[in-house]
Amino acid sequence: MAVKLPNITKRIDATGRTRFRVQIRRSGYCFTETYATLAEAIAGRDAALARSDDSEAPAPPLAVKPTTAGGVRRATTVFDASDRLIRGMAQGSARTKTGQPYKPSVIRKYELALRTLVLPRIGAVPVATLTRGDVQRLVDDIAAATTPEHAHKALTSLRVALRDCERYGEIELSPCVQIRTPASAHSERDARFLNPAEADKVLAAAESEDRCRERSFCGPMIRLALGTGLRLGEQLALPWGALGLDLDAGHVRVTRNADTVANESGVYAFVAPKSKRGYRTVPLPEEDISALLRHRLASGRPKDGSLVFTSQDGSQIDPKNPPRRALNRAWRDAGLEGDPPRWHDLRHTYATFQLASGLNDYAVAALLGDTVEMVRRRYGHALPGDVASAGARLSAFRTAQRTALQV
Repeated sequence: MAVKLPNITKRIDATGRTRFRVQIRRSGYCFTETYATLAEAIAGRDAALARSDDSEAPAPPLAVKPTTAGGVRRATTVFDASDRLIRGMAQGSARTKTGQPYKPSVIRKYELALRTLVLPRIGAVPVATLTRGDVQRLVDDIAAATTPEHAHKALTSLRVALRDCERYGEIELSPCVQIRTPASAHSERDARFLNPAEADKVLAAAESEDRCRERSFCGPMIRLALGTGLRLGEQLALPWGALGLDLDAGHVRVTRNADTVANESGVYAFVAPKSKRGYRTVPLPEEDISALLRHRLASGRPKDGSLVFTSQDGSQIDPKNPPRRALNRAWRDAGLEGDPPRWHDLRHTYATFQLASGLNDYAVAALLGDTVEMVRRRYGHALPGDVASAGARLSAFRTAQRTALQV
């Protein structure tokens, strides 16, 4: 609700606190700042208006520190830095180290970590007085009260917020350096993947379900995930044609991702990949091209630019439920035991199969849009059959070497 004062607007931030925003634009003079109290906002507005009336006054900085009613600058707190970071991410002024805008899902993760883990503990602490010991105690306390994963998320979000404080000269050096986080019980666990027999059975069960439904997406989506390693959001943002799923060229071009949360209009917005590596072209297996062509024909021959995967009425697919339920059904219909895999495990399966086929880790990283280090760490395992055949492989190698020496 707007406060009945010129140039001042009352707002409720992400933590539920009341803030007062001052905006002044006149004759090329621009000023925007958010204050904790109405008195601070009035003082800041009056000072900004006085500067705007002075034709010789220098242009204001991009960010003006809030002042008290007496005109004394208030030190930037962890809350101020966090609020500035989240607002900057949403507006596009705060970007990643590579200059890319933050994805909406990443912004939500940072905001949640700051709001629930960091701010309740050290939100009121001025960033200039925050020490490395304070941050280490924060991480240790969060790990003890919740999980090591929560501690890691809190440290990551705080580190990014304080990185901006360094850039703005509010601190000399971030206290988040050399902080040790407790090891997670799951940190060394390999990514789950389906073995070849499981993958074939799941795909067969999904395609059998497709034959009983009109315009079902289950089989084609699972096939594409196993054949290209695309993430779920990348599949749901994929268009037909040269800018997406190009069956004539026999490849998939990845240029965007679908957000996992709908906006106010109920639309899952398309966002750019989180890094330059995310833009990539992935070749299709030969046997998948004809299957995906059948999907296009069954979908009514949609034009190039139309989404490859939609719901029955042609609308966007909710990324949280239908794909997961479809995979669970296929797992059960295939008669497989144990918990059904996550959708992302199909991507893991693709990477594992490519490595097992002899493709080097650099090529697999390029196909996945990941780093080589990520591929080695996450997929640095072997298929069970590779381990079982190790003795026979070594015997064959020795025999070949002896034969070569005799010749």
